[in-house]
Amino acid sequence: MLMTNDFQAQSLEENSKLNSNKKRKIELKHNFFIQSKFEFGGIVTSLEEHGIEEYYGLDLRAAWQKKVNDVYSTLYKSPKFGFGFYSGTFKNNTFGEPNGSYGFFESDIGKHHKKWNWIYNIGLGISYNFHIYNPIMNPNNILIGSNKNIYIAFSLESTYNITDHWIAGLGFGFKHFSNGKMALPNKGINLIPITTRLEYSFSNNNPEVDKNKISKFIPFNMLNIYTGLGFKGFEVNKAVYFKSTLGVNAIRQPNYKIRYGLGFDLFYTAGSSDRVTSDRSDFNKQFSYGFTSIFEWVITQRLYIPINFGVYLNKNEDNYETAFYQRLGMRYLFGKQNKMLIGISLKVTEFHADYVEWTVGYTFKNDKNEYKLLY
Repeated sequence: MLMTNDFQAQSLEENSKLNSNKKRKIELKHNFFIQSKFEFGGIVTSLEEHGIEEYYGLDLRAAWQKKVNDVYSTLYKSPKFGFGFYSGTFKNNTFGEPNGSYGFFESDIGKHHKKWNWIYNIGLGISYNFHIYNPIMNPNNILIGSNKNIYIAFSLESTYNITDHWIAGLGFGFKHFSNGKMALPNKGINLIPITTRLEYSFSNNNPEVDKNKISKFIPFNMLNIYTGLGFKGFEVNKAVYFKSTLGVNAIRQPNYKIRYGLGFDLFYTAGSSDRVTSDRSDFNKQFSYGFTSIFEWVITQRLYIPINFGVYLNKNEDNYETAFYQRLGMRYLFGKQNKMLIGISLKVTEFHADYVEWTVGYTFKNDKNEYKLLY
């Protein structure tokens, strides 16, 4: 009986140690941070002309950082990923007091130092709570025609480690609010504010970064087939029309961080057969198409930023299409072999929003690289 009790006690002790080790592994997987950012100013002349003379914004954010680096977290010097909540005001009831929710990516510029560092920050999400244009109730807001808008943020900051846990920062940023012409007016709001930050780290351990441990990259080719869906308005307080994109891209990835290639896009705009007045076939009225050059900034094995510059072979001025178009967005690969893709992009025609593309697609590739944990 005594031996049985000893055996049970030993088993309980071993299980306790095993559970403790498991918990320790979970605890050591990431560093966690909370951040607050305050920004002000940055009013450009065109906004002042339309009634925005002051701007203040506050961000509350939660972030995480891998403690055990893989290839991409090593390449980007142990970046932080996270989610944030944004609140801003223009001190002018015409435009409302926007809020927003977004995801973000943050990384060091240059070598990480013990005290002073430079960082850049990219955020993408949805903003809401705007007071929209109304010809009777709110005629002075000729910038934003929708309550919900795309939110794009970028900042460049210098940070200082006050202690092992507290970090302060100062810099400048860029804010963009636009609905991609889902509703008019849509001149958009662009700001370049001064930014300040205060950050608390729940850990005082910086991950090890050693790029010498990264395997040599094996270049490979890709073929993407995707479709983008969205809506566009052509007149204030009028109907919005369905738009779509069908694209095929041939892409080369020569290293871990970039891809480049060429593509062909076919665009459909509903209602074009009635809207387009030129003497063309119904097909050329409803469809426009062109070639695009492709650059993709690879953030992780799954996440990347597409940047496209295209030229139309067929366009329709009645759909506000000009000679060139651009695309900027965010895409994510998923599935067992990372061949399915989803994303969101803003298609632009000569620097004026065309429409927001909600994208799904498939990637054909034979990637022989291994993206394993390094240490």
